[in-house]
Amino acid sequence: MQMLNKRVEFRYIPHTFIKINDKPMHFVGEKSQRFSEIILDGEVNSGRFIVWYVAGEEVVGFLTVGYQNLHLYLWEAMKLLVMPPASLLRNRTVDHKAIVT
Repeated sequence: MQMLNKRVEFRYIPHTFIKINDKPMHFVGEKSQRFSEIILDGEVNSGRFIVWYVAGEEVVGFLTVGYQNLHLYLWEAMKLLVMPPASLLRNRTVDHKAIVT
């Protein structure tokens, strides 16, 4: 894509928002994207958690539940290709707080 006579890389990653019982839920990623594993970050019973959708070692999507704007930071990390490999999420070396910082 060209903007103002400069080449600019364009990465579009879809975002879907729903609210259930006043809980915001943000899904970022292709809905039809295949994944081989999910990794849970947080406690479901707390009402605030993240579900990472993984294919191999790559995070291909995520769902944030109960967070207001966290998805914006994680979405940007996906666009910039700085999302950590799944092995770091799996063994809890990295969590969403580390990605945001």
